[in-house]
Amino acid sequence: MFSSLYAAEGLIEYDSPAQVLVQVSQLEAGSNRTDAIKLLRLAVIKFPADATLLSRLGHQLFENRQFGEAEEMLTAALGIREDAQDRAILAKTKQQLEDWTKSYRVALVIMGKEVDAGNFKTAKAVGKIAAKKFPTEEAILVEYGRALMILGELEEAEKHLREALKLNSLNTEARKLIQEIRATEEAQTSTELAEWISIAKDKVGDFIVTFLALFTAFLMNSLMAPIALRFKLNRARKAFEENKYDDFTDLMEGLLDTENFSPLRANLRQLIQQRSYEEAQIILNKYVNTLERLPTLLRILERENEKLQELNA
Repeated sequence: MFSSLYAAEGLIEYDSPAQVLVQVSQLEAGSNRTDAIKLLRLAVIKFPADATLLSRLGHQLFENRQFGEAEEMLTAALGIREDAQDRAILAKTKQQLEDWTKSYRVALVIMGKEVDAGNFKTAKAVGKIAAKKFPTEEAILVEYGRALMILGELEEAEKHLREALKLNSLNTEARKLIQEIRATEEAQTSTELAEWISIAKDKVGDFIVTFLALFTAFLMNSLMAPIALRFKLNRARKAFEENKYDDFTDLMEGLLDTENFSPLRANLRQLIQQRSYEEAQIILNKYVNTLERLPTLLRILERENEKLQELNA
Protein backbone atom coordinates (compact mmCIF):
# COMPACT_ATOMS: atom_id res chain seq x y z
CA MET A 1 0.00 0.00 0.00
CA PHE A 2 2.74 2.46 0.90
CA SER A 3 4.75 1.43 -2.19
CA SER A 4 1.85 2.38 -4.46
CA LEU A 5 1.53 5.71 -2.62
CA TYR A 6 5.20 6.49 -3.22
CA ALA A 7 4.88 5.46 -6.88
CA ALA A 8 1.83 7.67 -7.33
CA GLU A 9 3.78 10.63 -6.01
CA GLY A 10 6.74 9.91 -8.30
CA LEU A 11 9.04 8.76 -5.50
CA ILE A 12 11.94 6.66 -6.69
CA GLU A 13 12.15 3.39 -4.79
CA TYR A 14 15.53 3.57 -3.08
CA ASP A 15 16.34 0.90 -0.52
CA SER A 16 18.41 3.16 1.71
CA PRO A 17 19.43 6.80 2.25
CA ALA A 18 22.95 5.83 1.11
CA GLN A 19 21.64 5.02 -2.37
CA VAL A 20 19.93 8.40 -2.53
CA LEU A 21 23.12 10.19 -1.51
CA VAL A 22 25.09 8.48 -4.29
CA GLN A 23 22.63 9.80 -6.86
CA VAL A 24 22.61 13.24 -5.22
CA SER A 25 26.41 13.38 -5.40
CA GLN A 26 26.27 12.62 -9.11
CA LEU A 27 23.75 15.40 -9.67
CA GLU A 28 25.85 17.83 -7.64
CA ALA A 29 28.95 16.88 -9.66
CA GLY A 30 27.03 17.85 -12.79
CA SER A 31 26.01 21.18 -11.21
CA ASN A 32 22.40 20.03 -11.29
CA ARG A 33 21.25 21.49 -7.98
CA THR A 34 17.57 21.71 -9.01
CA ASP A 35 17.27 17.95 -9.56
CA ALA A 36 19.37 17.24 -6.46
CA ILE A 37 16.92 19.26 -4.37
CA LYS A 38 13.93 17.53 -5.96
CA LEU A 39 15.40 14.10 -5.21
CA LEU A 40 16.31 15.04 -1.64
CA ARG A 41 12.82 16.40 -1.00
CA LEU A 42 11.36 13.07 -2.08
CA ALA A 43 13.92 11.17 -0.06
CA VAL A 44 13.19 12.95 3.23
CA ILE A 45 9.54 11.98 2.81
CA LYS A 46 10.56 8.33 2.59
CA PHE A 47 13.35 8.54 5.20
CA PRO A 48 12.17 11.36 7.51
CA ALA A 49 14.47 10.41 10.40
CA ASP A 50 17.70 10.38 8.43
CA ALA A 51 19.75 13.36 9.61
CA THR A 52 22.22 13.13 6.72
CA LEU A 53 19.48 13.55 4.11
CA LEU A 54 17.93 16.43 6.04
CA SER A 55 21.33 18.08 6.41
CA ARG A 56 22.23 17.66 2.73
CA LEU A 57 18.89 19.12 1.67
CA GLY A 58 19.31 22.01 4.09
CA HIS A 59 22.73 22.84 2.65
CA GLN A 60 21.45 22.70 -0.93
CA LEU A 61 18.49 24.92 -0.11
CA PHE A 62 20.77 27.41 1.63
CA GLU A 63 22.99 27.60 -1.46
CA ASN A 64 19.81 28.06 -3.54
CA ARG A 65 18.76 30.93 -1.23
CA GLN A 66 15.60 29.12 -0.15
CA PHE A 67 16.25 30.12 3.43
CA GLY A 68 12.89 29.30 4.98
CA GLU A 69 12.96 25.67 3.90
CA ALA A 70 16.69 25.44 4.65
CA GLU A 71 16.01 26.58 8.22
CA GLU A 72 13.33 23.91 8.57
CA MET A 73 15.55 21.07 7.28
CA LEU A 74 18.62 22.06 9.28
CA THR A 75 16.60 22.43 12.47
CA ALA A 76 15.16 18.94 11.91
CA ALA A 77 18.64 17.49 11.29
CA LEU A 78 20.02 19.09 14.45
CA GLY A 79 17.09 17.69 16.37
CA ILE A 80 18.35 14.22 15.50
CA ARG A 81 22.08 14.76 15.92
CA GLU A 82 24.44 17.64 16.61
CA ASP A 83 26.68 18.79 13.76
CA ALA A 84 28.93 21.85 13.79
CA GLN A 85 28.56 22.56 10.06
CA ASP A 86 24.76 22.35 10.22
CA ARG A 87 24.79 24.66 13.23
CA ALA A 88 26.95 27.18 11.33
CA ILE A 89 24.76 27.11 8.20
CA LEU A 90 21.64 27.46 10.32
CA ALA A 91 23.15 30.53 12.01
CA LYS A 92 23.85 32.08 8.59
CA THR A 93 20.31 31.28 7.50
CA LYS A 94 18.81 32.98 10.55
CA GLN A 95 21.09 35.99 10.06
CA GLN A 96 19.91 36.37 6.46
CA LEU A 97 16.28 36.31 7.58
CA GLU A 98 17.08 38.92 10.24
CA ASP A 99 18.81 41.12 7.66
CA TRP A 100 15.72 40.95 5.46
CA THR A 101 13.54 42.22 8.32
CA LYS A 102 15.55 45.24 9.45
CA SER A 103 12.95 47.42 7.73
CA TYR A 104 9.30 46.59 7.17
CA ARG A 105 9.53 47.89 3.60
CA VAL A 106 12.40 45.55 2.77
CA ALA A 107 10.60 42.66 4.47
CA LEU A 108 7.45 43.37 2.45
CA VAL A 109 9.33 43.42 -0.85
CA ILE A 110 11.20 40.21 0.02
CA MET A 111 8.00 38.42 1.01
CA GLY A 112 6.30 39.39 -2.23
CA LYS A 113 9.26 38.25 -4.33
CA GLU A 114 9.53 34.95 -2.47
CA VAL A 115 5.82 34.24 -2.95
CA ASP A 116 6.16 35.06 -6.65
CA ALA A 117 9.14 32.69 -6.92
CA GLY A 118 7.25 29.89 -5.18
CA ASN A 119 9.49 30.03 -2.09
CA PHE A 120 6.52 30.12 0.25
CA LYS A 121 8.41 28.83 3.28
CA THR A 122 10.95 31.63 2.96
CA ALA A 123 8.10 34.15 2.71
CA LYS A 124 6.62 32.58 5.84
CA ALA A 125 9.96 32.71 7.70
CA VAL A 126 10.42 36.38 6.84
CA GLY A 127 6.81 37.11 7.76
CA LYS A 128 7.07 35.40 11.11
CA ILE A 129 9.94 37.68 12.13
CA ALA A 130 8.50 40.80 10.50
CA ALA A 131 5.06 40.35 12.11
CA LYS A 132 6.73 40.42 15.54
CA LYS A 133 8.92 43.40 14.71
CA PHE A 134 6.20 45.43 12.98
CA PRO A 135 2.86 44.32 14.50
CA THR A 136 1.08 47.51 13.42
CA GLU A 137 1.99 47.25 9.73
CA GLU A 138 -1.11 45.80 8.09
CA ALA A 139 0.67 45.08 4.80
CA ILE A 140 3.15 42.80 6.61
CA LEU A 141 0.30 40.93 8.30
CA VAL A 142 -1.53 40.47 5.00
CA GLU A 143 1.55 39.19 3.15
CA TYR A 144 2.40 36.86 6.04
CA GLY A 145 -1.19 35.61 6.05
CA ARG A 146 -0.97 34.99 2.31
CA ALA A 147 2.16 32.83 2.69
CA LEU A 148 0.61 30.86 5.55
CA MET A 149 -2.56 30.33 3.54
CA ILE A 150 -0.69 28.99 0.52
CA LEU A 151 1.16 26.57 2.81
CA GLY A 152 -2.15 25.32 4.18
CA GLU A 153 -1.79 26.85 7.65
CA LEU A 154 -5.26 28.28 7.41
CA GLU A 155 -6.03 28.96 11.07
CA GLU A 156 -2.78 30.85 11.61
CA ALA A 157 -3.24 32.70 8.31
CA GLU A 158 -6.72 33.89 9.27
CA LYS A 159 -5.45 35.01 12.67
CA HIS A 160 -2.94 37.43 11.10
CA LEU A 161 -5.36 38.57 8.41
CA ARG A 162 -7.88 39.48 11.11
CA GLU A 163 -5.15 41.41 12.92
CA ALA A 164 -4.70 43.39 9.71
CA LEU A 165 -8.44 44.08 9.61
CA LYS A 166 -8.32 45.37 13.19
CA LEU A 167 -5.77 47.92 12.00
CA ASN A 168 -7.78 48.77 8.89
CA SER A 169 -11.30 47.41 8.53
CA LEU A 170 -11.32 48.51 4.86
CA ASN A 171 -8.38 46.29 3.84
CA THR A 172 -9.94 44.53 0.85
CA GLU A 173 -6.99 42.17 0.31
CA ALA A 174 -7.26 40.78 3.84
CA ARG A 175 -11.01 40.25 3.39
CA LYS A 176 -10.50 38.52 0.05
CA LEU A 177 -7.91 36.14 1.50
CA ILE A 178 -10.18 35.28 4.43
CA GLN A 179 -12.90 34.40 1.93
CA GLU A 180 -10.39 32.15 0.13
CA ILE A 181 -9.61 30.47 3.45
CA ARG A 182 -13.30 29.87 4.13
CA ALA A 183 -13.77 28.30 0.70
CA THR A 184 -10.70 26.10 1.15
CA GLU A 185 -11.81 24.94 4.59
CA GLU A 186 -15.18 23.96 3.19
CA ALA A 187 -13.49 21.98 0.42
CA GLN A 188 -11.30 20.19 2.93
CA THR A 189 -14.15 19.29 5.27
CA SER A 190 -15.48 15.81 4.59
CA THR A 191 -17.83 14.08 7.00
CA GLU A 192 -17.50 10.86 5.04
CA LEU A 193 -13.71 10.89 5.35
CA ALA A 194 -13.94 11.50 9.12
CA GLU A 195 -16.37 8.58 9.47
CA TRP A 196 -14.11 6.38 7.31
CA ILE A 197 -11.11 7.08 9.54
CA SER A 198 -13.17 6.38 12.66
CA ILE A 199 -14.38 3.03 11.29
CA ALA A 200 -10.87 2.11 10.14
CA LYS A 201 -9.45 2.86 13.58
CA ASP A 202 -12.01 0.57 15.20
CA LYS A 203 -11.57 -2.31 12.77
CA VAL A 204 -8.08 -2.45 11.30
CA GLY A 205 -5.85 -0.47 13.59
CA ASP A 206 -3.13 2.10 13.23
CA PHE A 207 -1.74 0.97 9.86
CA ILE A 208 -4.77 2.00 7.82
CA VAL A 209 -5.20 5.14 9.92
CA THR A 210 -1.63 6.18 9.09
CA PHE A 211 -2.27 5.57 5.40
CA LEU A 212 -5.46 7.63 5.48
CA ALA A 213 -3.66 10.44 7.26
CA LEU A 214 -1.02 10.48 4.51
CA PHE A 215 -3.73 10.39 1.86
CA THR A 216 -5.49 13.33 3.49
CA ALA A 217 -2.21 15.29 3.62
CA PHE A 218 -1.64 14.76 -0.09
CA LEU A 219 -5.27 15.73 -0.77
CA MET A 220 -4.82 18.97 1.16
CA ASN A 221 -1.68 19.74 -0.85
CA SER A 222 -3.63 19.22 -4.07
CA LEU A 223 -6.32 21.63 -2.84
CA MET A 224 -3.79 24.32 -1.96
CA ALA A 225 -1.83 24.05 -5.24
CA PRO A 226 -4.42 25.93 -7.37
CA ILE A 227 -4.46 28.78 -4.85
CA ALA A 228 -0.67 29.15 -5.03
CA LEU A 229 -0.79 29.02 -8.82
CA ARG A 230 -3.53 31.64 -8.97
CA PHE A 231 -1.41 34.03 -6.91
CA LYS A 232 1.49 33.50 -9.31
CA LEU A 233 -0.62 34.11 -12.40
CA ASN A 234 -2.26 37.24 -11.02
CA ARG A 235 1.13 38.68 -10.12
CA ALA A 236 2.54 37.74 -13.53
CA ARG A 237 -0.25 39.54 -15.35
CA LYS A 238 0.05 42.58 -13.11
CA ALA A 239 3.83 42.74 -13.61
CA PHE A 240 3.36 42.47 -17.39
CA GLU A 241 0.71 45.20 -17.50
CA GLU A 242 3.03 47.50 -15.54
CA ASN A 243 5.96 46.73 -17.89
CA LYS A 244 7.89 45.17 -15.00
CA TYR A 245 9.59 42.60 -17.19
CA ASP A 246 12.11 41.55 -14.51
CA ASP A 247 9.22 40.40 -12.31
CA PHE A 248 7.34 38.91 -15.27
CA THR A 249 10.26 36.78 -16.46
CA ASP A 250 11.07 35.73 -12.87
CA LEU A 251 7.57 34.31 -12.68
CA MET A 252 7.93 32.59 -16.06
CA GLU A 253 11.15 30.96 -14.88
CA GLY A 254 9.37 29.81 -11.72
CA LEU A 255 6.55 28.24 -13.74
CA LEU A 256 9.14 26.47 -15.89
CA ASP A 257 10.96 25.10 -12.84
CA THR A 258 7.72 23.71 -11.38
CA GLU A 259 6.66 22.38 -14.81
CA ASN A 260 3.44 24.42 -14.87
CA PHE A 261 3.46 24.46 -18.65
CA SER A 262 -0.16 25.39 -19.33
CA PRO A 263 -0.07 28.77 -17.49
CA LEU A 264 3.47 29.33 -18.80
CA ARG A 265 2.25 28.97 -22.38
CA ALA A 266 -0.76 31.19 -21.67
CA ASN A 267 1.41 34.00 -20.32
CA LEU A 268 3.87 33.81 -23.20
CA ARG A 269 0.95 33.83 -25.63
CA GLN A 270 -0.32 37.00 -23.92
CA LEU A 271 3.14 38.51 -24.33
CA ILE A 272 3.07 37.89 -28.09
CA GLN A 273 -0.48 39.16 -28.48
CA GLN A 274 0.13 42.43 -26.63
CA ARG A 275 3.61 43.14 -27.96
CA SER A 276 4.91 41.10 -30.91
CA TYR A 277 6.87 37.91 -31.39
CA GLU A 278 10.07 39.87 -32.05
CA GLU A 279 9.55 42.10 -29.00
CA ALA A 280 8.78 39.04 -26.88
CA GLN A 281 12.08 37.46 -27.93
CA ILE A 282 13.93 40.64 -26.98
CA ILE A 283 12.21 40.75 -23.56
CA LEU A 284 13.13 37.15 -22.77
CA ASN A 285 16.72 37.56 -23.97
CA LYS A 286 17.14 40.71 -21.90
CA TYR A 287 15.36 39.80 -18.66
CA VAL A 288 15.64 36.01 -18.13
CA ASN A 289 18.18 35.53 -15.33
CA THR A 290 19.24 31.91 -15.81
CA LEU A 291 20.77 31.20 -19.21
CA GLU A 292 19.98 27.48 -18.95
CA ARG A 293 16.24 28.28 -18.94
CA LEU A 294 16.37 30.73 -21.86
CA PRO A 295 16.42 28.21 -24.78
CA THR A 296 13.40 26.37 -23.36
CA LEU A 297 11.43 29.57 -22.84
CA LEU A 298 12.31 30.79 -26.34
CA ARG A 299 11.24 27.45 -27.82
CA ILE A 300 7.88 27.56 -26.01
CA LEU A 301 7.48 31.16 -27.20
CA GLU A 302 8.19 30.04 -30.79
CA ARG A 303 5.57 27.29 -30.57
CA GLU A 304 2.95 29.67 -29.21
CA ASN A 305 3.71 32.10 -32.02
CA GLU A 306 3.28 29.30 -34.58
CA LYS A 307 -0.09 28.37 -33.05
CA LEU A 308 -1.27 31.98 -33.18
CA GLN A 309 -0.22 32.28 -36.82
CA GLU A 310 -2.11 29.10 -37.68
CA LEU A 311 -5.25 30.44 -35.97
CA ASN A 312 -4.97 33.74 -37.85
CA ALA A 313 -4.28 32.10 -41.22
